[in-house]
Amino acid sequence: MKSAFFLSVLAALLVLSGCCKKQPATLPGQTPEGFALLYDVTSQEQDVDKLLWIKEPGPKISAWVKDIATFNKKVSVQLEAWKKDGTIENLENLSLPPAEMEARARAAAETTGDLLFDTDADLRLVMIYSQLQSLGYCSDLCYAIARLPYGEPLADTLNEWVDDYNKLKSTGMELIKQGEVAPAPATPAPDSSKTPTDKSNTAGGHGPSQN
Repeated sequence: MKSAFFLSVLAALLVLSGCCKKQPATLPGQTPEGFALLYDVTSQEQDVDKLLWIKEPGPKISAWVKDIATFNKKVSVQLEAWKKDGTIENLENLSLPPAEMEARARAAAETTGDLLFDTDADLRLVMIYSQLQSLGYCSDLCYAIARLPYGEPLADTLNEWVDDYNKLKSTGMELIKQGEVAPAPATPAPDSSKTPTDKSNTAGGHGPSQN
């Protein structure tokens, strides 16, 4: 009886020791946070054109910003559809540490403030610079996700998005080359060195009598 009791205790201890073994850390690429990171940006950038309701950076930049908003709306809708039909699992958990979340929120608030309160050349510069950063990040993120295990089944679409983001980025770089961030030429001021014309002394006029 005692031997049977000790055997049962030993078996229980072995089971418990097996349960308490440290599990290996999750390998990179095995958790689908990439889609959540992408959606976090695209769901905000799809509304970037609303800034044009109160700010006017010029027709070329405005058209570019509208194209960016339209494309990010397309990406966001597709990500939501994949989440709804079970193709992807996560659009909410970014798996970021609190310090990174706080840094992101601070950077976003500063950029928004710059866009709301800067004018003319400063507005155009901040708008183009912030959008180039966003486009580059989304392009790199799509490229990376397409090469991870959970992204490989959607690689074709993700690679198309890489190309589209890069095209929008190239357009923004071209706007800089064209001088769209430069201040508008100022209206020439009147030359104060010139004296007003005395109509009484112009040809054909009647000057004072010379006696």
